[in-house]
Amino acid sequence: MHQIKRLLTLAAVLIAVTSPALANSLVVYSPQGEENVQWIVDQAKAAGHDVQVLRAPGGELFDRLVAEKNNPQADVVLGMVDTSMALLKKNGLFQPYTPAWAADLPAQYKDKEGIVYKFWSTPVVIAYDSEKLAAERAPKSWLDLTRGEYKGKYVIGNTAWQTTRVYLAGILARFLDDKGEVTQAGWDFLGAFYANAIVVDDADARKEAFKSGGAVINLNWFGGVIKDARELGMQVKVIDPEGGTPVISEGVAIMAGTDQLEQAKAFVDWFGSADVMAGYAKKFGQVPVLPAALAKSPPEVQANAELVKAQPIDWDAVAPKLDGWLQKIELEIR
Repeated sequence: MHQIKRLLTLAAVLIAVTSPALANSLVVYSPQGEENVQWIVDQAKAAGHDVQVLRAPGGELFDRLVAEKNNPQADVVLGMVDTSMALLKKNGLFQPYTPAWAADLPAQYKDKEGIVYKFWSTPVVIAYDSEKLAAERAPKSWLDLTRGEYKGKYVIGNTAWQTTRVYLAGILARFLDDKGEVTQAGWDFLGAFYANAIVVDDADARKEAFKSGGAVINLNWFGGVIKDARELGMQVKVIDPEGGTPVISEGVAIMAGTDQLEQAKAFVDWFGSADVMAGYAKKFGQVPVLPAALAKSPPEVQANAELVKAQPIDWDAVAPKLDGWLQKIELEIR
């Protein structure tokens, strides 16, 4: 019944996207939140872009885009994370286009083929409760976490969670050989990393680990750290670790099969521009990666951008391997 319901839901969405009312609109697929999508649509309309956004969870959109490869319904994909965008590109769903704002974008936020460009990012950080752990005793690196003094002090979440997947990828990326495979030292480290942690499957168990007082080190995306601090009454400090911090970036790309190429190019040029991204930062507090946009962003956003140094990760190389790594973790390590 669940599968039937899912198929009916997707069919209903497909009808909506291909209805005559949307025939001349630019169709954008995005996992952005409802408020974010409404802001984008309103701002785009004011700038003269006729846009309809189909929003759904990232996993659903990924599956849908792959299923629609030979009959694409979207013109632009916006807001999916590094791994998803890398795999969609690898599957030939996107076409090259260099946005007007791309020249000043840091190299780590654009790919070599000139297909996917990132517009904002958030770090997956190590933070700690400064009331329960002195600064001099806090870890200085992700690799410090296997030390005995941190046993039971941090939580590893479900491997289905995006945040968990990102920091596991960041750890394993430090142990790649010249063929891009994880060395035995990497798997040994990950075994020790799990053995030293509180391992949970759901959000309630994760929260309880901090409430009970055992967990004092928070491995989480930056916004999640702030939310936890507020809800759990933690005084948190974010660490800028040796070797850098893995960063989640969201990208934008134009579909290979779009029949509205010029409209798609115009929309991408508009969306990623410094003024729009600065407005986005002001509204939602996200850190834009375009330097000109960051310069126009509120002071607190600029300050957040300086908290940590990004870990260099080749997501094009990592993305195709990540599911295999996670399967090994589930079967042999966790």
